[in-house]
Amino acid sequence: VDKAEEHEQGAFDVNKDGPKNLALWAKSAGAKLVHISTDFVFDGANRAPYGEQDTTNPLGVYGASKLAGELTVTEILPNDSIVIRASWLYSQYNNNFVKTMLRLMTEKESLNVVNDQIGSPTSSNSLTSLLFDVVLSEKGSGIYHWSDQGAISWYDFAVAVQEEGLAAGLLDNAIPISPISTDQYPTPATRPAYSVLDCSRAEVEFTCATAPWREQLQRVIQEMHERSP
Repeated sequence: VDKAEEHEQGAFDVNKDGPKNLALWAKSAGAKLVHISTDFVFDGANRAPYGEQDTTNPLGVYGASKLAGELTVTEILPNDSIVIRASWLYSQYNNNFVKTMLRLMTEKESLNVVNDQIGSPTSSNSLTSLLFDVVLSEKGSGIYHWSDQGAISWYDFAVAVQEEGLAAGLLDNAIPISPISTDQYPTPATRPAYSVLDCSRAEVEFTCATAPWREQLQRVIQEMHERSP
């Protein structure tokens, strides 16, 4: 997200032109395209979960480039594309908030984590379950929202990561975690203060159901424990 502010053209190349090329191919091949987008297409002014039809207003290059990708895909494939907006995505693989927190908790004596940005974590496991439902279904087109259940801050998430990491044996000791405001942790990109998603449309139209975010976090932490040396 922050690197997008420094590399605007690159962000649009990846997040707009990449999906455009896939959509053009899908149209020529008679295929349906499933495209993953983000909660960062919203500005965070809401205080109730965002529905698919709520007004978009991205605050930074990342969100703007992802919104451009959405619009391009749906313009080329108005009846044969599904856009899924996910929030705070993480997994046991690659770099993400959960893995970063676990690493910092072994390196630092204390942590400060933002407490005034509210959203819903999404495990890649639960998103993958939805994607299989979407791909196997004959139904669906347009935009859908998906996340795990619950509305929390990054601070809440970090506290839970430490608790579950300790319980799974990935961490040996607890460290103090302090809540701070966004203005105490300036970043190149402005992030929405509230980006909870209303996932009811996806739950109604597909067979997959959302699960509590803490339950999904426990599963990912356990998978990390099983993969650890």
